[in-house]
Amino acid sequence: MTGSKTAVLLKKVNKRYFLRNSFDNKPFLALQNINLKIKQGEKIAILGDNGAGKTTLLKMIAGIAEPSTGQVKTSGKVVSLIDITAGFHQEFSGRENIYLNAILLGLRPKNVKNLEQEIIDFAGLGEFIDQPIYTYSSGMVLRLGFAVAIHAQPDVLILDEGIIVGDQDFQKKAYDSVEEIFAKGKTIVLSSHMLPLLKRLCQRFVWLEHGQIMMDGGQEVLLEYKKHRANLQIENLPSNKNASLLFDFLKNLPIGEKFVATASSGSMEPLILKGDEIEVERVDFANLKKGDVIAFWNDALQNVVVHRFYKLEQGKIVTKGDNNLVADVGYVEKENFLGKVSGF
Repeated sequence: MTGSKTAVLLKKVNKRYFLRNSFDNKPFLALQNINLKIKQGEKIAILGDNGAGKTTLLKMIAGIAEPSTGQVKTSGKVVSLIDITAGFHQEFSGRENIYLNAILLGLRPKNVKNLEQEIIDFAGLGEFIDQPIYTYSSGMVLRLGFAVAIHAQPDVLILDEGIIVGDQDFQKKAYDSVEEIFAKGKTIVLSSHMLPLLKRLCQRFVWLEHGQIMMDGGQEVLLEYKKHRANLQIENLPSNKNASLLFDFLKNLPIGEKFVATASSGSMEPLILKGDEIEVERVDFANLKKGDVIAFWNDALQNVVVHRFYKLEQGKIVTKGDNNLVADVGYVEKENFLGKVSGF
């Protein structure tokens, strides 16, 4: 339930950066004249394309960055899930870093002790918890950072979806824990490209464009932003004069061979954006598993499209994207299948 007290207040906030090697020394304005008031218990989504200023705004609220001009005020314990490994010490063990990070987030040592095993189990580190952090993979470090932050009992939680890492099981556990915090009436500020998730979790939406607030309100903001995104999705792609030759070449690559292509659809956002370069490995069609991200040839677009493999149905691949802005479900003929996307 939303309260009457203010949890976050931004007044005339500007953030500028001076770009290196800029001949005229002209600053880049990441945020421009931001005025934003968030009440306790509000669930607010920050919308915007890449480079719109979403992460910069979240960093202002979290106290990670300072405004060039203007004021930022917050009430209660603010926990940020943006740069969640910033407080880790490489020489310390995972267990020692739990205490270090949790205390930096405002927890008392006694409370950390009570939560210690729960954090370890959540991160899935098991026998590795007493090894130094420098021996961890990047995914292990991020899982530990997420586990500590999510157990820090915040009054205001700042979320950037980029921190949801790991395999599908951990991602589900991460999202479930975030939804639990939503249900507890905490103040949440969330940035994400996953519009269906935002629609389900948030009541208020702020749309940023070039560092400025375009709209601030309810579902009508989400609808307008979806129209904006849909227009971007259907922009004319550059003509591919040698499309048939390209497809024949890719189709005849041997199993195990890899190639790089440009994603011509945005339906796999936020993992893969339209225009991203993707690495595709030719694999045996019979070895596909549910959840694999596959590349296939789209005759209408005359280009490579990526979707998530869902199931086989009457000899065709049924696919689903991760973005509901355009038609998600697709049917791929076996002969159009190109390979499995890796390294994203």
